[in-house]
Amino acid sequence: METTDSSSQPKELQFSFSYFNNLWSKDSTVITLHDFYQREKSTLWKPKTESYRKLKERPERENEAKMTKDSMPVVIIEGICRPHSSHAAANLEKMNGLAMYDLDHCGQRTEEIKSLLYRLPYVAYAHRSISGEGLKIIVYLAANTPGEYSIAYAICRQTLERTTGHPCDEQCARITQPCSCVWDPDAYYNPAVKAYPWREELAKNPSLSQLAPPLPNVNYHPGTNAGNRISPTPPLTGACGYIEAFIHTFSQYHPWKKGNRHESMLALGRSARRKGFSKEELEKLISVMAARIVGNGYTLQNLQKDLSAGYQYVDLSYDPENADRPLPQAPTATLIPISKEISPEGEEELSINNEEMRASTPYIPDEVYRQLPDFLKEALRPARNKRERDILLLGVLVNLSGCMPQVRITFDQRPFSPHLYLLVIAPPASGKGVLSLAGMLPNAIDNYLKGENKRKKEAYERELNTWEETHNQHFKKGQSKADTYSVPAPEEPEYYYLCGAPNTSKNQIISRLRTNADLGLIINATELDMISGAIKQDCGKHDDVFRAAFQHETVATDYKVDRQIICAEVPRLALCLSGTPNQLFGFIHSLDNGLYSRFLAYTCGAHWKYRSAAPIKGQEDYITLYKGLSKQVLDMFLLFQQSPTEVTLTDRQWETHTAYFDQLLNEVAGEQADAPGSIVLRSALMVARIATILTGIRKFEGSMHMKEYICTDEDFHSAMQIVQSTINHSLLLASSLPGEETKSRPLKSYFRLRPTLDSLPSSFTYKEVKDKALIAGISERSTCRYLKMLVDNKYLKNQDGKYKKTKKFTDR
Repeated sequence: METTDSSSQPKELQFSFSYFNNLWSKDSTVITLHDFYQREKSTLWKPKTESYRKLKERPERENEAKMTKDSMPVVIIEGICRPHSSHAAANLEKMNGLAMYDLDHCGQRTEEIKSLLYRLPYVAYAHRSISGEGLKIIVYLAANTPGEYSIAYAICRQTLERTTGHPCDEQCARITQPCSCVWDPDAYYNPAVKAYPWREELAKNPSLSQLAPPLPNVNYHPGTNAGNRISPTPPLTGACGYIEAFIHTFSQYHPWKKGNRHESMLALGRSARRKGFSKEELEKLISVMAARIVGNGYTLQNLQKDLSAGYQYVDLSYDPENADRPLPQAPTATLIPISKEISPEGEEELSINNEEMRASTPYIPDEVYRQLPDFLKEALRPARNKRERDILLLGVLVNLSGCMPQVRITFDQRPFSPHLYLLVIAPPASGKGVLSLAGMLPNAIDNYLKGENKRKKEAYERELNTWEETHNQHFKKGQSKADTYSVPAPEEPEYYYLCGAPNTSKNQIISRLRTNADLGLIINATELDMISGAIKQDCGKHDDVFRAAFQHETVATDYKVDRQIICAEVPRLALCLSGTPNQLFGFIHSLDNGLYSRFLAYTCGAHWKYRSAAPIKGQEDYITLYKGLSKQVLDMFLLFQQSPTEVTLTDRQWETHTAYFDQLLNEVAGEQADAPGSIVLRSALMVARIATILTGIRKFEGSMHMKEYICTDEDFHSAMQIVQSTINHSLLLASSLPGEETKSRPLKSYFRLRPTLDSLPSSFTYKEVKDKALIAGISERSTCRYLKMLVDNKYLKNQDGKYKKTKKFTDR
């Protein structure tokens, strides 16, 4: 719906703003409001809009719906952003006087509200939101500075809410809040829009200025060659100290209010460190902010914690004495179901028990997915439920671990590359097939290397032909055979292949590892039989190579047929394997040889629910999606080849890491005499490697080339939570390994004595714990050993014939 011919619109009201291809893009173009109107009325964005609305109606595909929305183009209504920059407020160079309001969940009143808004002369544009359940309104405020914008926005919002009888979303008050492009054939456009008279209303009622927080004056230069750029630095005045000016400037782009104070103070702390604040100046900053922000549920302790955490994000040496740790003690979720005694003849009961145990395994927390780098969020679009999301994330991380040459982290005084092993065990058709998508990520690198191999081979063949021709000519002239060979034949070059075949021999895999050296090798197998079958062959038996490569330990063979020792001094290998429970025992029979503990393990049950396989119109197929992602991985690979990277953890992160695994190892070792402590010890290295991968992705997304890159608290915490989840899966799967037996054992929860202890009061007798343990099927001898371990590690205190609890276990 267009009210008049666009040509009648005055020239100065041809509003322009930035257009981004998606939410994460940093490349923008400039379009006009009329262009925007024409595109939304056309069918350009119809397929994606309809796709999102269909996905949103299906709860099991919520993840796909969110990723579809995030991939939609967005516009920054308020003006034009700096080229090759994100849509952050600090990058806004030129304001156009427009503002966006969002009316969510209008429901049956949508048409009524639209008609009310269309009558307002200052409404320049309106369309339905991407959900189809709300309205996005663009108003002409004619505000010339961010300070005016804040006041004008608040006054106009009050008017809109009073006119429509519907609240506006407060989140859109933030300048440069992105607006998703949608298909709306009924979009409204008013080319003859008039400015909202907020200045007149403010003059009549000065108290309206209190609707918005006061903002400082900033250097704004309309009409200059800088493109009407907003200077991030306020004018210096004698009445405004450095810290006050710093706070005012920061609040211009990060207004704090109830609901976002935690994030804002973290960002303020980081900004203070970048500005070179000393520790004393940080304390002054805390004092100034305490008077401004503390209250309504936000305490001084919260403020100190957030500012200090943000400050230490870029300063390893700062460790405030009274501040709480920014990372809470990471929980160790243990399997809740208690193992059941199953008779040998109870096959059906065994099957039911195993399925229940697999279904009880923990998911990777949602918090991890909210904090992932943008590349990983895009890669997880195909996941249709939480299990598939977990499996796909692990598969993507493992494949990326083999695509980061010259990326290192120092662990236990030794440099490690990020290469990981993954083992997914689940019944057939349970969702583990998404790993085949993750296996596509290295393809572009492999194709690139094949192209290089082809060029090297052609050059070698040309040199060989030239040598042979020279040799034949000398031989015809009567030269001796020794003379004809005075010039040695050219040597055939080494050919590199990043992706190896699962069905291979021990000699071949060591040869590949030696040739590839720092490049490393990636092996994907969606059927575990591919690997176990090759290992059982006479030319196989290379499970020892897998064990050594995980720790970068030297592997070698010396066979007569090779006439030389084939040695890979520092092998680098990534394994991404999946299979069914029965296939597991053909690959790993017990914990004894150490291979099992080197894997990130994940297991789940089958969720038998049919879902439609009908294609969704406008939705990009997943093969095409991953081909595009593979090209990005090639760019990442080339970046790291040219820019070696040392990932480091902060002192506080190492303290958290050490404390957690020390306590967990004590608890795992205390459960049984031959405890699988190796699972815990190697999981500690896996945390470091996952943190390295996440940090490497951040470096790639930021196109940075510094040699040393510090892992953020968010990525470190994500790595901890991922491994905490897989430890539980690993301990569960380990209970089913048959050892010397011919059949697999039933799955059972690893932690059995701890639930018994948790059920007792803070003070209890030996008889009380013994009786409860016997009911749970735990022998008296095991109970005695467990109590002794708890006393030795100060979890319990034996006093006056009673045991008293003195220390908590890791959170369940």
